[in-house]
Amino acid sequence: MTLLALLGTAAAPHAAAAGAFTLERGEVKAFLTGYVMSGDEYFDRMGKRQSRGRYEKRELQAFVEYGALEGLTLFGSTALQRIEAKDGGVHDREGLGRSEAGARARLWSQDGWIVSAQASAVIAGAKKGSGLAAIGETDDQADVRGLVARSFEVFGKPAFLDMGVGYRWRSGDPANEMRIDVTLGIRPIERLLLLVQNFNQIGTGRWKGPYELKQRIHKLQGAAIFDLNERWSIFAAAFFTPVGQDCLDERGATVGIGLRF
Repeated sequence: MTLLALLGTAAAPHAAAAGAFTLERGEVKAFLTGYVMSGDEYFDRMGKRQSRGRYEKRELQAFVEYGALEGLTLFGSTALQRIEAKDGGVHDREGLGRSEAGARARLWSQDGWIVSAQASAVIAGAKKGSGLAAIGETDDQADVRGLVARSFEVFGKPAFLDMGVGYRWRSGDPANEMRIDVTLGIRPIERLLLLVQNFNQIGTGRWKGPYELKQRIHKLQGAAIFDLNERWSIFAAAFFTPVGQDCLDERGATVGIGLRF
């Protein structure tokens, strides 16, 4: 197993992800973020960390949401990326990353509960033949998921718990995946939102082709979003991979700015 076989197998965690919540009709949220991730260890098939090579990815990401109707939010994202992998040589790739477009519909809400459904399509920026650094980056994807959120108070402070369970189809060699994401958020002061997030990708089988990976990727992230005023916000997040199987031990951070109107 080479480090190159593990590249591009995980999506970047996003601190500003909306979960089950939808926007008001006509409302727009836009985010511009810088993302950096690196790793010089990977988890083998037994889940043990092994040292080998080094992988770095940097992305400039844009994300926008639009409240098309009451209870219906449209969203899209794209990214520019640079990847560098050192494993028996130096391999790099730069250009357009993945782009995603989809919709989230609120199905039911009552007494602080929200239930939503979401579907999206993901188009790869890298194409086959883009080089070894593009392994795991060339597959198009389709994603469906159910989302549930509950708002409540902790010591008089507004808080929420959000959970999403989904299935992602991946074209080409990578195996399809179950996706399970959990976010706990609290506002200790009016302008500050703190988040603890858990992102999970569980392969439903082994990859086809030369890399017979059967992946489990589990990430933990802490994030903070600070509202500068009613329109502008800034945020920062840091994440790591405590456990996994057939995947890179990823560690990284995101910083960005958001606009709401």
